[in-house]
Amino acid sequence: MTLPKQIFAETFTGLIDDQANLVMNEKNNLENQANVLAQEIKASVFVVTTETNNEKPGPFAKSYLASKIGAGQNGVVLLIDMGQREVYLWGTGNMEFYLTQSRINSALDDIQPNLTNQTYTQAIVDYFEHVQSAVRDGVPGGRKYSVNEETGKITFYHQFKIEYVAFAAFIALIIPGLFAWSIQRRYQMKDSSAKVRYNLNQNSQLNLTNQQDLLVNRFVTTRHIPRNNNSGGFGGGGMSGGSGGGRSF
Repeated sequence: MTLPKQIFAETFTGLIDDQANLVMNEKNNLENQANVLAQEIKASVFVVTTETNNEKPGPFAKSYLASKIGAGQNGVVLLIDMGQREVYLWGTGNMEFYLTQSRINSALDDIQPNLTNQTYTQAIVDYFEHVQSAVRDGVPGGRKYSVNEETGKITFYHQFKIEYVAFAAFIALIIPGLFAWSIQRRYQMKDSSAKVRYNLNQNSQLNLTNQQDLLVNRFVTTRHIPRNNNSGGFGGGGMSGGSGGGRSF
Protein backbone atom coordinates (compact mmCIF):
# COMPACT_ATOMS: atom_id res chain seq x y z
CA MET A 1 0.00 0.00 0.00
CA THR A 2 1.39 3.39 -1.01
CA LEU A 3 0.72 6.26 1.34
CA PRO A 4 -0.03 9.66 -0.20
CA LYS A 5 2.79 12.17 -0.01
CA GLN A 6 2.20 14.78 2.67
CA ILE A 7 2.94 18.42 2.00
CA PHE A 8 3.75 20.63 4.95
CA ALA A 9 3.40 24.40 4.73
CA GLU A 10 6.27 26.56 5.87
CA THR A 11 5.81 27.92 9.39
CA PHE A 12 7.33 31.28 10.24
CA THR A 13 7.17 32.75 13.70
CA GLY A 14 8.14 35.81 15.72
CA LEU A 15 9.74 35.67 19.16
CA ILE A 16 10.95 38.25 21.67
CA ASP A 17 13.36 36.36 23.94
CA ASP A 18 13.90 39.12 26.51
CA GLN A 19 16.29 37.43 28.94
CA ALA A 20 17.64 40.82 30.07
CA ASN A 21 14.14 42.18 30.78
CA LEU A 22 14.58 45.25 28.61
CA VAL A 23 11.06 45.41 27.14
CA MET A 24 8.90 43.60 29.68
CA ASN A 25 5.93 45.95 29.32
CA GLU A 26 6.03 45.91 25.52
CA LYS A 27 6.98 42.28 24.95
CA ASN A 28 3.55 41.05 23.84
CA ASN A 29 3.02 43.95 21.47
CA LEU A 30 6.48 43.55 19.95
CA GLU A 31 6.00 39.81 19.58
CA ASN A 32 2.75 40.38 17.71
CA GLN A 33 4.57 42.72 15.35
CA ALA A 34 7.30 40.12 14.88
CA ASN A 35 4.74 37.47 13.97
CA VAL A 36 3.02 39.71 11.43
CA LEU A 37 6.38 40.60 9.90
CA ALA A 38 7.43 36.95 9.76
CA GLN A 39 4.37 36.04 7.69
CA GLU A 40 5.02 38.90 5.28
CA ILE A 41 8.71 38.25 4.65
CA LYS A 42 8.47 34.44 4.83
CA ALA A 43 11.17 34.25 7.49
CA SER A 44 11.12 33.80 11.26
CA VAL A 45 11.91 36.97 13.21
CA PHE A 46 13.73 36.87 16.55
CA VAL A 47 14.97 39.31 19.15
CA VAL A 48 17.14 38.01 21.98
CA THR A 49 18.48 40.08 24.86
CA THR A 50 21.03 38.82 27.36
CA GLU A 51 23.26 39.91 30.22
CA THR A 52 25.03 36.59 30.77
CA ASN A 53 26.49 35.67 27.37
CA ASN A 54 30.22 34.92 27.54
CA GLU A 55 30.64 34.15 23.85
CA LYS A 56 31.39 36.63 21.10
CA PRO A 57 28.13 38.23 19.94
CA GLY A 58 28.52 37.18 16.30
CA PRO A 59 28.89 33.42 16.85
CA PHE A 60 26.25 33.56 19.59
CA ALA A 61 23.67 35.16 17.26
CA LYS A 62 24.44 32.68 14.49
CA SER A 63 24.15 29.69 16.80
CA TYR A 64 20.98 31.05 18.40
CA LEU A 65 19.20 31.43 15.06
CA ALA A 66 20.34 28.01 13.82
CA SER A 67 19.10 26.39 17.03
CA LYS A 68 15.65 27.92 16.53
CA ILE A 69 15.02 27.25 12.84
CA GLY A 70 17.87 25.07 11.58
CA ALA A 71 21.02 26.04 9.71
CA GLY A 72 20.40 27.95 6.51
CA GLN A 73 16.63 28.32 6.97
CA ASN A 74 14.73 31.58 6.48
CA GLY A 75 15.19 33.74 9.55
CA VAL A 76 16.67 36.85 11.11
CA VAL A 77 17.74 37.66 14.66
CA LEU A 78 18.70 40.81 16.53
CA LEU A 79 20.98 40.15 19.50
CA ILE A 80 21.20 42.82 22.20
CA ASP A 81 24.07 41.84 24.46
CA MET A 82 23.92 44.05 27.55
CA GLY A 83 26.88 42.33 29.20
CA GLN A 84 29.26 43.10 26.35
CA ARG A 85 27.38 46.21 25.18
CA GLU A 86 27.14 44.95 21.61
CA VAL A 87 24.33 44.50 19.12
CA TYR A 88 24.41 41.98 16.28
CA LEU A 89 22.04 41.40 13.36
CA TRP A 90 22.15 38.09 11.47
CA GLY A 91 20.01 36.59 8.70
CA THR A 92 20.01 33.27 6.85
CA GLY A 93 18.05 31.63 4.04
CA ASN A 94 16.25 34.20 1.92
CA MET A 95 17.31 36.95 4.33
CA GLU A 96 20.94 36.41 3.34
CA PHE A 97 20.14 38.00 -0.04
CA TYR A 98 17.98 40.84 1.25
CA LEU A 99 20.29 41.89 4.09
CA THR A 100 23.26 43.29 2.24
CA GLN A 101 26.08 44.88 4.18
CA SER A 102 24.92 48.38 3.31
CA ARG A 103 21.39 47.61 4.52
CA ILE A 104 22.71 46.10 7.73
CA ASN A 105 24.82 49.19 8.36
CA SER A 106 21.80 51.40 7.71
CA ALA A 107 19.76 49.41 10.23
CA LEU A 108 22.51 49.62 12.84
CA ASP A 109 22.74 53.38 12.28
CA ASP A 110 19.20 53.64 13.69
CA ILE A 111 19.33 50.81 16.22
CA GLN A 112 22.61 51.71 17.93
CA PRO A 113 21.66 55.22 19.19
CA ASN A 114 18.43 53.90 20.70
CA LEU A 115 20.31 51.24 22.62
CA THR A 116 22.76 53.85 23.88
CA ASN A 117 19.83 56.02 24.98
CA GLN A 118 18.10 53.00 26.56
CA THR A 119 15.07 53.32 24.27
CA TYR A 120 15.04 49.58 23.67
CA THR A 121 11.51 49.32 22.31
CA GLN A 122 12.28 51.84 19.58
CA ALA A 123 15.49 49.98 18.74
CA ILE A 124 13.49 46.80 18.12
CA VAL A 125 10.86 48.67 16.09
CA ASP A 126 13.64 50.12 13.93
CA TYR A 127 14.94 46.60 13.44
CA PHE A 128 11.52 45.44 12.25
CA GLU A 129 11.18 48.38 9.86
CA HIS A 130 14.59 47.89 8.26
CA VAL A 131 14.04 44.17 7.77
CA GLN A 132 10.65 44.85 6.21
CA SER A 133 12.09 47.52 3.90
CA ALA A 134 14.93 45.23 2.83
CA VAL A 135 12.50 42.54 1.69
CA ARG A 136 10.12 44.98 0.02
CA ASP A 137 12.98 46.64 -1.86
CA GLY A 138 14.07 43.24 -3.14
CA VAL A 139 17.46 41.72 -3.85
CA PRO A 140 19.82 44.46 -5.11
CA GLY A 141 22.28 44.11 -7.95
CA GLY A 142 19.96 43.82 -10.94
CA ARG A 143 19.88 40.02 -11.00
CA LYS A 144 16.70 38.35 -12.24
CA TYR A 145 15.01 36.13 -9.66
CA SER A 146 11.69 34.77 -8.51
CA VAL A 147 10.29 34.28 -5.00
CA ASN A 148 8.14 31.35 -3.95
CA GLU A 149 5.05 32.91 -2.37
CA GLU A 150 4.66 30.12 0.18
CA THR A 151 8.23 29.33 1.19
CA GLY A 152 9.98 32.61 0.43
CA LYS A 153 12.70 30.71 -1.42
CA ILE A 154 14.61 32.82 -3.92
CA THR A 155 15.52 31.34 -7.31
CA PHE A 156 18.00 33.23 -9.47
CA TYR A 157 17.93 33.01 -13.26
CA HIS A 158 21.12 32.56 -15.25
CA GLN A 159 21.86 35.61 -17.37
CA PHE A 160 24.33 35.95 -20.24
CA LYS A 161 25.37 39.26 -21.73
CA ILE A 162 24.75 39.52 -25.48
CA GLU A 163 28.43 40.18 -26.23
CA TYR A 164 29.41 36.96 -24.41
CA VAL A 165 26.85 34.98 -26.40
CA ALA A 166 28.07 36.46 -29.70
CA PHE A 167 31.69 35.75 -28.85
CA ALA A 168 30.90 32.15 -27.88
CA ALA A 169 28.99 31.65 -31.14
CA PHE A 170 31.91 33.05 -33.14
CA ILE A 171 34.36 30.72 -31.41
CA ALA A 172 32.04 27.76 -31.95
CA LEU A 173 31.99 28.48 -35.69
CA ILE A 174 35.62 29.40 -36.31
CA ILE A 175 37.43 26.70 -34.34
CA PRO A 176 36.02 23.67 -36.23
CA GLY A 177 36.79 25.43 -39.53
CA LEU A 178 40.39 26.06 -38.59
CA PHE A 179 40.78 22.48 -37.42
CA ALA A 180 39.40 21.06 -40.67
CA TRP A 181 41.59 23.39 -42.73
CA SER A 182 44.69 22.32 -40.80
CA ILE A 183 43.92 18.61 -41.28
CA GLN A 184 43.35 19.10 -45.00
CA ARG A 185 46.67 20.89 -45.47
CA ARG A 186 48.54 18.17 -43.62
CA TYR A 187 47.03 15.42 -45.74
CA GLN A 188 47.92 17.32 -48.90
CA MET A 189 51.46 17.71 -47.54
CA LYS A 190 51.37 21.44 -48.29
CA ASP A 191 52.37 22.29 -44.78
CA SER A 192 56.09 21.82 -44.46
CA SER A 193 55.74 21.29 -40.74
CA ALA A 194 53.89 18.06 -41.45
CA LYS A 195 56.83 16.53 -43.34
CA VAL A 196 59.12 14.52 -41.08
CA ARG A 197 62.27 12.80 -42.27
CA TYR A 198 64.27 10.75 -39.80
CA ASN A 199 67.25 8.42 -40.51
CA LEU A 200 66.75 5.53 -38.12
CA ASN A 201 70.15 3.90 -38.76
CA GLN A 202 72.16 7.07 -38.16
CA ASN A 203 70.26 8.42 -35.20
CA SER A 204 69.41 5.35 -33.16
CA GLN A 205 71.42 3.55 -30.50
CA LEU A 206 70.64 0.48 -28.41
CA ASN A 207 72.17 0.07 -24.95
CA LEU A 208 71.57 -2.98 -22.78
CA THR A 209 72.59 -2.97 -19.12
CA ASN A 210 72.30 -5.57 -16.40
CA GLN A 211 71.21 -4.16 -13.04
CA GLN A 212 70.36 -5.94 -9.81
CA ASP A 213 68.64 -4.17 -6.89
CA LEU A 214 69.06 -5.51 -3.38
CA LEU A 215 66.76 -4.52 -0.53
CA VAL A 216 68.95 -4.38 2.57
CA ASN A 217 66.61 -3.06 5.27
CA ARG A 218 63.36 -1.14 5.36
CA PHE A 219 62.22 0.94 8.31
CA VAL A 220 58.71 2.34 8.78
CA THR A 221 58.14 5.08 11.35
CA THR A 222 54.58 5.81 12.44
CA ARG A 223 53.30 8.71 14.51
CA HIS A 224 49.76 9.29 15.75
CA ILE A 225 48.47 12.76 14.92
CA PRO A 226 45.61 13.76 17.25
CA ARG A 227 42.44 15.00 15.63
CA ASN A 228 41.57 18.64 16.20
CA ASN A 229 38.01 18.84 17.52
CA ASN A 230 38.05 22.59 18.21
CA SER A 231 35.77 24.25 15.66
CA GLY A 232 36.78 27.74 16.76
CA GLY A 233 33.17 28.90 16.75
CA PHE A 234 30.20 28.98 19.10
CA GLY A 235 28.08 25.86 19.20
CA GLY A 236 29.92 23.92 16.49
CA GLY A 237 29.89 24.22 12.72
CA GLY A 238 27.23 25.01 10.16
CA MET A 239 27.51 28.75 10.68
CA SER A 240 28.31 29.74 7.11
CA GLY A 241 25.73 30.94 4.62
CA GLY A 242 24.28 34.12 6.01
CA SER A 243 24.64 37.87 6.25
CA GLY A 244 25.19 39.98 9.33
CA GLY A 245 27.07 42.60 11.26
CA GLY A 246 27.29 44.24 14.65
CA ARG A 247 28.46 47.22 16.68
CA SER A 248 29.17 48.33 20.19
CA PHE A 249 26.78 50.70 21.95
